[in-house]
Amino acid sequence: MPQTRHRQGALLALLAALLFGAGTPLIKLFFGAVDPIWLGALISLGSGLGVAAVMRVRWRIGPLVTRENRLPFAGSTLIGGAMAPVLLVWGISHAPGSAAALLLNLEAPFTTLIAWLFFREKVGVRFLVGLALVTLGSIVVSLHEGGGQGRVLAGFAVAGACLCWAIDNNCTAQLKGVEPAQFAIFKGLFAALLLFPLGVGRVGSSIGWSLTGAALLVGACSNGIALLVFVMSIQRLGAGRTAAYFATAPFVGAAASVAVLGEPVTPHLLAAAALMALGVGILLSERHVLPERV
Repeated sequence: MPQTRHRQGALLALLAALLFGAGTPLIKLFFGAVDPIWLGALISLGSGLGVAAVMRVRWRIGPLVTRENRLPFAGSTLIGGAMAPVLLVWGISHAPGSAAALLLNLEAPFTTLIAWLFFREKVGVRFLVGLALVTLGSIVVSLHEGGGQGRVLAGFAVAGACLCWAIDNNCTAQLKGVEPAQFAIFKGLFAALLLFPLGVGRVGSSIGWSLTGAALLVGACSNGIALLVFVMSIQRLGAGRTAAYFATAPFVGAAASVAVLGEPVTPHLLAAAALMALGVGILLSERHVLPERV
């Protein structure tokens, strides 16, 4: 039975990585001309609706707005639910999908860095070494092929999305007595409500019903359902082992970008991937457990 439970947890974590990693090339392939704010709103809405479609959950917002949960929930929704998707979409639209996918490796060290600086969680030398390697890999992937200022700005946008998710992770870790599915639904819906008014009337916001449906589906699968599967894996494996399997997500996205978008595999890309893989491996080998995004 323990072996079966471990196998189920591993498969769920890899499925979450596959769903999340596939989002980068899909956004690059189908939504390059869509306004980032409008697309971010659709992705957030799809995330909430996707969770609601596959989970039976009580629609009670009460636990999320108690005195102790009000501020973390607001921070998670605004920063992780609204700001992060917009930055990610803009970065993906101005950079190769493979490069943008690899930059998603920054979320883990950013999460631990914030936990260390603001919540006094202990980190060791391994964390600093892993952070340095992932950062170096990020610099290499942002500057490869002499991409110029646009490539660098796109890299900063994706890194900014990872920073937003890192803040989101730490806010989520402070929530008490909240059902994960309930949280994911309301977070997605409220984030969409924040973004839609900002996107109305912007160039590229009118994308037709087919692309709207596709964006909702990407949000449902790559954000909402991926998140649920991730939590189900944590329940079977624990946060540490699940994070180890889920760390394959950026590399899944990079490989999918090469396969689907026909992007070249350059020495710079391989070097960046190697540096990041080594850095993430060192980060995961540390006993410190990252706060998970619920």
